[in-house]
Amino acid sequence: MQTGCIPASSRVLVAVSGGADSVALISLLHQVADSMELQLQAAHLDHALRDTSSADARFVEQLCADLGIPLVLERRDVAGVTKQRKGNLEEVARDIRRDFLENVAQNCNCQLIALGHHADDQAETFLMRLLRGSGPAGLAGMRLVNQPVVRPLLSFHHDELLTYLQENEIAWREDESNLDQAFTRNRVRHNLLPLLESYNPNIRGQLAGLCELMRQDDDFWVTLVAQEVARCGKWLEGRYTLERSLLLELAPALIGRMIRAVLQQVRGDLRGVTAIHVADILKLARADAPQGELSLPGVWIARRYEKLLFSKQKPEIDAYFETVLSKPGCYSMPDGRQLHLLLDEQTFGEGAVTVEFAAASVPFPLQLRHYQPGDRLRPSGMSGTKKLQDLFVDLKLTKEERQKTLVVLKDDEVLWVVGLRRSEGRRPKDGESVLRIVIKP
Repeated sequence: MQTGCIPASSRVLVAVSGGADSVALISLLHQVADSMELQLQAAHLDHALRDTSSADARFVEQLCADLGIPLVLERRDVAGVTKQRKGNLEEVARDIRRDFLENVAQNCNCQLIALGHHADDQAETFLMRLLRGSGPAGLAGMRLVNQPVVRPLLSFHHDELLTYLQENEIAWREDESNLDQAFTRNRVRHNLLPLLESYNPNIRGQLAGLCELMRQDDDFWVTLVAQEVARCGKWLEGRYTLERSLLLELAPALIGRMIRAVLQQVRGDLRGVTAIHVADILKLARADAPQGELSLPGVWIARRYEKLLFSKQKPEIDAYFETVLSKPGCYSMPDGRQLHLLLDEQTFGEGAVTVEFAAASVPFPLQLRHYQPGDRLRPSGMSGTKKLQDLFVDLKLTKEERQKTLVVLKDDEVLWVVGLRRSEGRRPKDGESVLRIVIKP
C-alpha cells in the first residue's frame, strides 16, 4: 500500500462499500494506523439499488465494529433521485456518493478521504475517458492524491488484493451489479478489456503505466498553464476575461489546457467538459465575427471583440427603461447614476459626461430611454444620419454595453447617445440660454 500519500497523524475517512477492494483498503489502513498515528473513520452509503444492499450495510457495520473503527452509515434512494434529475444512473450515483463522503469528512473533521481504486480501475477509467472524448489531462486518469481524496491502492491490481484477503481469511461482499452490462464501466471491464488482453495480455498494466506518464506530463503543464492564465487574463466584474490575441499566439497544446484551467476556475470542476467543448470555445475565439457566445454545461462563454468572457451564468438583460424629462432637475438612470438637466445663461463647454444645447431649440419635455434598433443619430460633419448600430460597431461596444446604452431624444430625434456621442446642431450661440445635461454619480 502506498502510505506515502497519507501524512502521519492524519484523520482519514475510509469509503467502505463491502466489496473486496474497500475491505482490503480499510484492513491495510487499520494495520498501519498505530505506527502512523492515524485516526480512521469509515463511511458507507447504501444506494438502495439492490435487494442485498441492506445486507451489505450490515456486513460493513460488523466489519467496522470488529476493527474498532467508527462508522457513518446512510441510505439514499439513488434511483429516485436519478428519475428526478433525468440523468444517467452511474453519474448520479457517483455525484451522490461524492457529496456524501465530502459531508461526512467535514462533519467528522477528516482531512483525507481514502478510496479503494486500484490499477485495474485506472485502466478502465482511461478507456472510458478515451471513448468519451477526454483530452490529455483527462487521460492521465485518477491521481494518487487529489485533495482531499487519496488512493493508496492505485499501484495494485485487483487480483493482488483478492490474494491478500484470501491469505488473511478476510471476508468481503460480492456486488452482483458489477456484472450488469447496462453500466458502461462493466461493459469495459467484462467485454473491452478482455478483448484487448487477447492482443496484449499485459494491457491493464500498460494502460495504468500510460496514465502515470501522462500524469507526469500534466503536472509539468499545470505550472506553465497557471502562469499563462494569469498573464493572459483576470477576474473582472464576476467573470474571467481572457485576452484573445494573447491566447491565440500560444502553442495549440497550451491553448487547450488554458481553456480547461479557466473553465475549472469558473465552474469549480471539469465534470462533463470534453475535448469537443474546448474545440467549440476555440472556434468561437478564432471566428471572423467579433462577437458571439456559447452556453456549455455549467458555464457561459462569450467573445466580445478581443476578449473572451467566462461566467457561470449568462448576464441578465436590464428591463427596458424609459422616462419623460419634463423640466430641469435630477433624473435617475438604471445604473444608479444621475442625469442632471440645468438651464444656464452661458456655456461652460462639453466633455464625456456633459453636453449643451440651445435651450430654445429643445423645449421640454424630452425623453430618456434605452437604445432601440432603428435609432439614428446626426453625427458631426455628416449631412445625413447614421444608425446607432453602426456607431456601436465603430466604437466596438459589446452586446451588453449596447443593451445598457441610453439616449436623450426630442420628438423621436436622438440628441445624445448618453456618454458617447451628441447629435450635430442645436448648439448654443453667444447670448442664448443653454440647456446643460450632465451625468453625475
